[in-house]
Parts: sequence; structure tokens; C-alpha cells
Amino acid sequence: MRCFLAVLGLSLCLGCSWGQRKAAEAEPSFRLAVVTDLKGYLEPCGCTSDPLGGIDRLAAQIKTLREGDAPLLVLVAGDAFFDEAPLEPARADQATRNAKTLVGILNRLEVSAVLPGERDRKQPRQTLESLQAAADFPWLSMESDTNVIIENVGGLAVAIVGARKGADRDAIRDAVGTARERADVAIVLVDGSRRDANRIGAIEGVDFIVQGGLDQDAVMPPRPAGKAWVLHASRQGQGLSVVDVYRREKGDPFADQSEWSRSERSAQLDRQIQELAAKIDAWEESGDIDPKDLAPQRARLVELNKERAGLDRPVAASGGNAFSARWIELRKGSPADPEIARLMGEHDKVVNEANRVAFADLEPPPLGPGDVAYVGSAACGACHQTEYAWWRSHAHGVAYLTLQQRNKEYNLDCVGCHVTGYGEPGGSTVTHNLDGQLQNVGCESCHGPGAAHVKDPEAPIVRVTPESTCIVCHNEQHSDLFDYEAYVKTLVVPGHGRPVKTPKPR
Repeated sequence: MRCFLAVLGLSLCLGCSWGQRKAAEAEPSFRLAVVTDLKGYLEPCGCTSDPLGGIDRLAAQIKTLREGDAPLLVLVAGDAFFDEAPLEPARADQATRNAKTLVGILNRLEVSAVLPGERDRKQPRQTLESLQAAADFPWLSMESDTNVIIENVGGLAVAIVGARKGADRDAIRDAVGTARERADVAIVLVDGSRRDANRIGAIEGVDFIVQGGLDQDAVMPPRPAGKAWVLHASRQGQGLSVVDVYRREKGDPFADQSEWSRSERSAQLDRQIQELAAKIDAWEESGDIDPKDLAPQRARLVELNKERAGLDRPVAASGGNAFSARWIELRKGSPADPEIARLMGEHDKVVNEANRVAFADLEPPPLGPGDVAYVGSAACGACHQTEYAWWRSHAHGVAYLTLQQRNKEYNLDCVGCHVTGYGEPGGSTVTHNLDGQLQNVGCESCHGPGAAHVKDPEAPIVRVTPESTCIVCHNEQHSDLFDYEAYVKTLVVPGHGRPVKTPKPR
């Protein structure tokens, strides 16, 4: 076991490798699985190098946890079903279908409670009522700032308190106080800022705070807020935080015995020690700093080193309430629940067909003065045969096929980056693409609409594609490894930007 005392204004037990303690400790009283800011994401974009998340992968992890040695409580906080509000009218139907599918999947996962976020609550009342009617789990704080449910988990009464963004602190205190009269553990789900979580942590009787509303990729290990501990789990279903809760003494605060916390604190201290030691060396070498002024900095360095050494020093096990948290990142190779994957596949087919019908008559914006129409890559190939042949074998040349293979060619989240001239005057739409000529990421995606150039080869066209054009689709969400300079080099090749070398006659 490893333990340390953090000098942060209060003594906090962080660390302790749970693998070393487990043999000497009883099984957890219960296990908590936390998901934050899901935002309606069923799966990540498949164009990234290692797409994180996927509700099928999340389902597989929760299924494994349910087969474990402790009863499981699954909690979701922050915007769960929608990623924007108000929704664009054209996107409302697809977003609502996503939310309905997600509700059905969360039912299968036996979610204990969801605290919807601000975007969720701003959806049309009829939409929310329909989703709530389909849910087997309670939606917290929909009609008021706070509300409480009590769950029996492994023989313990666990109070789950919902606190929407901006909730009155006195109302939360009253809800917690009332709940603690019947509950052994109190967990507050919050949709708000770190400051909101800190305010709630100062309320007597709160044990854990599930922090929704941050909407950030970087996941945080458990952090203290008063006597409570704040739990977070990234966003968009990229992973989940799992907490083994050991409740032994009524009313005692919980100690963090997570290897995750110990490791994070060790890395933080290593950085602080290295930076401070380098500064002290520089100050001593310069001779410009009075030795009396250096003394407090040296003393601080000694304290940091003591704390760092304490993280690796075995200590005797102690009783009392404790928990151990870990982060499970849902990477590309993570196992997926086959039944949930099947449901997602059916969902894609339904959405695809609905959009095909709904947008059947949607035409691209008309050409205005000075606008040039799109003609498709085949028209370019009439003169640029070598370049056209190269393009057809490139990933851009089969971009639309990758959507068709997954029933996503009419999916509003995908199609715009897999066709040419999407939403542009004389270009393409969800369903209209010049009888297939604007399918795929064609020549005109990089070089601009080509009708004038096809008619008159002297007409100007974009020769060197600027980075601003590429990053419309090759952004962090869809193309995380994209580097403009390196990428351009893969495109400017013989047959496309460089002459093809022909063998010299012998």
C-alpha cells in the first residue's frame, strides 16, 4: 500500500495501490460507474486514428462490471441526449431519433439515474416527454432545481441528489440533509462548473459529486471538494470512471486510495520538483538573489521531495470509509456488446432512410452573380487523365463508398465531408450530387468549382489548396493526426502535381 499526505490546506489520503490492498480488504460495498456529458453520441467518428467511445463499447464494460464482485450503480450527468440547443430544424429529426435510441440502450444498461444537462432541458417539451416516457430510469431535476431518489445498493441506502446548473445552494443543502436521515451514502449529480461542484462539496453530508457540464475531453482523477470527492468521466462516451466504494463507518468521510490519484499526483510533483530545482540552480548561479530570499524556495523543494517520497513508501492499512477509482478509456480495440452494436446498425438504417426521404427535394443554393458551378471529377478527367486515375485510387476517391457500406450516406453528421461542394451554390446536398458526379471528395473539393475552367482552360482555378480548406473536415474531431505540411506532400506526387517520369529510350 502506498499513501501520502497532500499539503493543500487539508490532509488528504490519496494513493494506495488497490491491487496491493485487495487481498487484505473485504469486497467493495458497491461499485459506481460514472458517465458524464454523453451529448447523444452513439459512436465516434470512424475517421480518427483511434476513435474513442461508442455506446456498444460502454455497454460491454458495464456488462462486465455487473458480473463482478459488487453491486453496480450506473449514473449519468450533464448533457446526455443532445449536443446543441436549440436544434437546427433540419437536424431535429435525426437528433431526436439518436436520443430515442440512446434512451433504449440506457434502459438495457439498467442505468440508475440521469441528470440531464442544460441543452437537454431546452429541447421541445413534447420531445422530452416522449423520451421520459420511454425511459426506465429517473430523470433528475427536470421540474425543479433539485430532487432526490434513494437506491438500495448491496444493502446500503444510497441517496442520489440531482442539482441542475444554477441550483440554489440552500435547496441542495436541504435535499442532502433530508436524504441523509435515510441514507448511508450521499451522491450529488451536478450539471455545472468546478465552482458549482466546490460549493456543493462544502455542504455537510455530501460524499461524492458526479461532475457533469464541464464538456471537456481531459478526464480528471478524483479531486477533493470539502469532505466530498468530485468524480468526472470525460465527454461523448469516451470512457467511464469506475469507483469501488468501501463504506464501513456511518458519517465518516471517505479516503481516496486510488492508484489513479497516486499516479497523477506523482507526475505532478515530479514536474514541480524539476521546475523548482532548475529555478533554484539558476538563481544561485546568477548571484542576483539574496540567500535569505532563496531559503523559502529551498524549504519548499524539501517539502515537495518529502511528499513525493511518501507516495512510494508502504504504510499500514487503516480502517474507515474508503474508495478506489479508475478510468476505463474506450479505445478502438475495446470489446463491444454485439447486441448493442446490432441495435446501432438498425438505427443507422432507419436514420439513413428517413433522411433520404426527408431531404429528397433539397436542392443546393442557386448560383449567384460570380458563382461557378460544380461539374464533378469526371469532367476534370477529360483533360487530366493521369490525375483522375490517381484520384480514383486515393481515399478521397472512395470517400462516399465508406458511408454507403455503413448506411450513413444520408447521415447529417457524415455526408458533408464525403461529397464535393456540400451546401455550396451549384454544389451538392444530402441527396443531390449531380447523379453521383459529386460523390466522394473530388477534384473540386480542393481546387474549387470547375465549370468555368472546363469551358475555358485559361479560366483561373485553385492551384495550391490552402490549409483553411482542408481543416473544414480534417479537424481534431474527425482527423486527429492531420498535419497540413505533411499531408500536402502525400498529395503532390507523380501524376498529381508532379510530372510522371517516363523511361529514357535505349
